[in-house]
Amino acid sequence: MRSMKRPSGSKWRIGGPVVLVAAAAFVALGAAPANAQEPLKAPEVTFAGTAPGTVTATLHNPNTGGQCWAEAGIGPENNHRFFGNSQPESLANPGQTVTTTLEGLESGTTITARGGCIDAAGAVGQMPFSETVTVVVP
Repeated sequence: MRSMKRPSGSKWRIGGPVVLVAAAAFVALGAAPANAQEPLKAPEVTFAGTAPGTVTATLHNPNTGGQCWAEAGIGPENNHRFFGNSQPESLANPGQTVTTTLEGLESGTTITARGGCIDAAGAVGQMPFSETVTVVVP
């Protein structure tokens, strides 16, 4: 094997094809710029009837940013309400799990419920939702 020595005072030069191959490998490995923000994921949420007229949501924000909440559609008109009346303690911050309730519901009825997340800037397309589920109100 022949050793490669750089002559004194000269500079190493890397050929264009080598640079292109290295750049393609970098992109193929999925490397993203350091400032790229990871897309938000939908919250992990479960719903359960816990008392007469009350449904409880356990909500986890799996993201490194943004806030997540739980919401429901109630009655034949599917009226929209937020669990916890949108109070700050009903919102899950990054990595946080909260338990929040929706009270004053009519026992024996059903609601549709889901969770959602949004980043601080409210970027379009950055509001993922969990699956919508039907919950029987005890």
